[in-house]
Amino acid sequence: MKKALILVVVLLSVFIGVTITSKEQQKTQDQAPYITVTSFALYDIAMRLTGEEIEVKKLIPFGVEMHTFMPSVKTMSALSEAELFIFTGLGMEPWIKKAYPNQVDMSRFVKLKEACEEESEDEETHSGHHHEEEADPHYWLDIDNMKKMTEALLAELNKHFPEHKGLFEKNANTYIEELTLLDDDYKKALAMCRHREIVVNHNAFGYLGQQYGFGSHSVTGLSPDEQVSAKKMKEITDLVRQEQIKVVFFESFVSPKVAETISKETGAQAQSLQPLANVREDEAAKGYALLMRENLQKLVYAMECE
Repeated sequence: MKKALILVVVLLSVFIGVTITSKEQQKTQDQAPYITVTSFALYDIAMRLTGEEIEVKKLIPFGVEMHTFMPSVKTMSALSEAELFIFTGLGMEPWIKKAYPNQVDMSRFVKLKEACEEESEDEETHSGHHHEEEADPHYWLDIDNMKKMTEALLAELNKHFPEHKGLFEKNANTYIEELTLLDDDYKKALAMCRHREIVVNHNAFGYLGQQYGFGSHSVTGLSPDEQVSAKKMKEITDLVRQEQIKVVFFESFVSPKVAETISKETGAQAQSLQPLANVREDEAAKGYALLMRENLQKLVYAMECE
């Protein structure tokens, strides 16, 4: 009887030990450090730099309009528990109401341009941080800014995950080289065009136009969910007719109704142009550079470039 009791105690001790070890291992796995990002551009950079070494969580789901997204309690929990929280800034994430100790506002590292209703190639630009009402937040469409964002994220990753520094730097160099090639392709393709302006649903392409010498006329301002006035619709419709513009662009996550209305009135084609604030999951697999090249093909066609 005594031997049986001892055996039960031993088995129970082993069971408890295995259970505790299993829970500790699970706890360790659950607490593996990760980083969180908001926009697609930040996600693309983070994925390319970290490879498979660090988990990257995208807080705004694929296929959701970034301007109107509202986070859940679970999303905010993932934000606060991350090793790094990288966001776009300049009002693109209006639900961020306080400063977090792990946050990185990427708008502090890029060259910004002032916000305005109509874009022109001689727009004043300047560096530094701006209030959200003073700066255009779509800065990732400037390829030079994507390089600055890559360098800024690299510095943060090296600081928080020094054991992977060599991998991060190698991946960053490769990524920046790809961005340089993309920039060259844009310069060559948009050098000689019949038109030096495009018509878009909302004012998201100012950085792109500024970089490559074309203007953009938008139906709404910096946010795609603004109401369209009859006066603005007439103004844009008249412009399309007078300038013989062949394409009116709208964004993937925005209703094409406005563009289609202008198309019916003028005979211009309605096509999508991706501002890359957020994308569908299948588009994300292509990556920033390929999606920007798809945009380039559409721009070349719309502006009738040689």
